[in-house]
Amino acid sequence: MVIRLALPVMGSMLVQTFLNLFDTAIIGLLPEEYSISGQAALGYSVILHWLIGGFASCISVGTQAMTARRFGEGDKEAAGKVLFNALFLALVIGTSFSLIGILSAKRLFRLVSFNEHVLEQGIPYVTARLAGILAMVGTLVTKAFFDGLGKTHYHLLVAIIMNLFNAVLALLLVFGFLGFPTMYVLGAGIAALVASYLGLFLILAITLFRRYRTDFKVFRLKNFDMGVQASILRLSLPSGVATVVVMTGFLLFFKWVGMIDQKVTGEGLSSFVPYMHGLLPFAVSQETFYNFLATRPPVFEAATKVIIDLLSISFMPCLGLGVATATLVSQSLGAKKPKEAEKFGWTAVKLAVMFTGVLGVFKLMLPDLAMSVFTHDAEVIECGRTPLRLMASGEWLMGFALVLAQALFGAGATRYVMKVELVMHSFCLVPLSYVLGIALDLKLLGIWASALLYLLGLAFAMTGKFARGQWKKIVI
Repeated sequence: MVIRLALPVMGSMLVQTFLNLFDTAIIGLLPEEYSISGQAALGYSVILHWLIGGFASCISVGTQAMTARRFGEGDKEAAGKVLFNALFLALVIGTSFSLIGILSAKRLFRLVSFNEHVLEQGIPYVTARLAGILAMVGTLVTKAFFDGLGKTHYHLLVAIIMNLFNAVLALLLVFGFLGFPTMYVLGAGIAALVASYLGLFLILAITLFRRYRTDFKVFRLKNFDMGVQASILRLSLPSGVATVVVMTGFLLFFKWVGMIDQKVTGEGLSSFVPYMHGLLPFAVSQETFYNFLATRPPVFEAATKVIIDLLSISFMPCLGLGVATATLVSQSLGAKKPKEAEKFGWTAVKLAVMFTGVLGVFKLMLPDLAMSVFTHDAEVIECGRTPLRLMASGEWLMGFALVLAQALFGAGATRYVMKVELVMHSFCLVPLSYVLGIALDLKLLGIWASALLYLLGLAFAMTGKFARGQWKKIVI
């Protein structure tokens, strides 16, 4: 049962991962003045996009949990009522956050990056992505409804069509093929924007199938219920807060990497004037020095983006497996079968650990080969090799951390997950990455060592909570 439900979700996550990796790969094929800073810009943009869009999309968590619980109880019309109210919330929240994102994109990007080349390419790209938040929220809410019913294959079909369209359009716009304008990094952002609204149209079209109109009676005005909306928000808000905490933590994580790029650049310049080390801005004029810092290719940031993309090959399928597990856990609790719910959770963890373990061994043994898929720059590969091996050694921890976090979301233990993320980012990932990477000068290895410790702590916290079993008594 876990595999049957999980495979389509994992498939859709892999398709989405392919798109993210595809963007990184094609940007890496551009001339060097675009490729390195462009990949760094993608890294910041993905985090900013999820910081705003992920918070707005948190209502999908409550939607899935409530849909699965009502469906498990045998009340199809109540499940349809959940979707109606979730779509209303998606329209209001998605529109608001799209506008907020567009208006704040430039200011937000300048808070996290100093490099002018990164800013030049990243701000237009992230603005295009943030314009698609409405589509993102609407799609994820509708997906959550179908996932809650166990119809996980619907989003897989939508994801395949949407992302194939995205890939083709990105190629045309990034490189200017077939008479299209050459837009470089911005072209990938516009392709993603158009594809996101295509995906929303397709998945909403499925809700108009006769069985959902007749059995679930989704689109009835009398379904409007502020009480249901309040329940969705109550269940979802902790997930949204957790998303903001996670993305803010990783923004700071990425900012520390940018500081390493600046520091290494300054040290490299200082080697030409050893007797004035530390006074270099004045030796070559402050304007020349800071212009160099602002325009040097951000090698460490590019390496970090490549590492994140390689880890996402494990991360996204684990998340998909977790989403399927959340459905089974919630449906089982709705059907008064708590032991079955627990069994689904541990079965999913075993599958996830095996999957991530195999991928981790590959990256541990052949890091250069893995990184060469996304970059051919020797300096980027050199910077990322050891940190990638470090993360690969603990990649299996994702199986515990991500799958069980989603299972707890499905059970309704959303506040616990939020609190754990808040603690782990505030007291582990953010401060430790700064101390190890910058204060102790371990550079990228120190930064990623803190990420591994964060993953270890998250795995222990989620495993302990799930094993204790109090989540079986939560009422939704």
